[in-house]
Amino acid sequence: MMQWSSWHNHTGDGPRFSYCADADLGMDVYQRAALSGPWQAFAITEHAFALALPEDDKPWPFQWYHHPERVWSRQTFREEKTAQLLARMAATCDGMRIFSGLEVEVACDGSLSMDECLWPYLDVVIGSMHYLPGPRTQWVHEHFTQLEMLLRYPIDILGHPFREISRVDPLPDEVIDETLLRAQHAGVAIEINAHMPFARDHEVLARAVRLGLPIAFSLDAHHHAELALHSYFAEVVAASGVNPETIHHFSPTRSRVRIEPSRSQT
Repeated sequence: MMQWSSWHNHTGDGPRFSYCADADLGMDVYQRAALSGPWQAFAITEHAFALALPEDDKPWPFQWYHHPERVWSRQTFREEKTAQLLARMAATCDGMRIFSGLEVEVACDGSLSMDECLWPYLDVVIGSMHYLPGPRTQWVHEHFTQLEMLLRYPIDILGHPFREISRVDPLPDEVIDETLLRAQHAGVAIEINAHMPFARDHEVLARAVRLGLPIAFSLDAHHHAELALHSYFAEVVAASGVNPETIHHFSPTRSRVRIEPSRSQT
């Protein structure tokens, strides 16, 4: 049986570090799954902006993209929730089967949705675009503007790189090629995302492999049932025509500060 690692996943239990996931998708689900079957490792990559905004504040990027101060306006709330996240990482992320991470994005001024102090504590940082402003005729320009700002940061994976821009139909090949070339120049892995598949994922995989890019296969799990979507990865590989042995699978290389669990967690 082929074993896979999923480098992009969310949880919905406890303090709600990601507001998008179901409540029954907790750390225990990933811990059990990583011990058997088709899975060998998971990265838990919660939404960075969710650490700064309460759930009732409509926390999605389009709400703060043009007003990034909203992410930083509740210092006490942010600090307390970040401390809770670090405590969970200390108790559950071993850096072997369960990896610590965050999913980040940039605001229109180029600022990142993550506190800089968190970089040393993370195994995996995914940079994603969840929102393209303005009319659709400007989206190609906005895609590359946002991509350029995002790649200025030392992210590890470009998350679902064509999710938003794919609404430009037909999406020019040049947009795919230029996006991959910029990721290559930045030394960033390309994600194949099973949560909201891109119809041309097999083309993306083939082109990325030709460029020698690391590939991060990711569930981007929001629901317990999505742990069965490893079948999508196999389908994309088969449709791409790529020899599986030539795929450079992403693996974390970031040096992380290990956090010792508190006595209450041991």
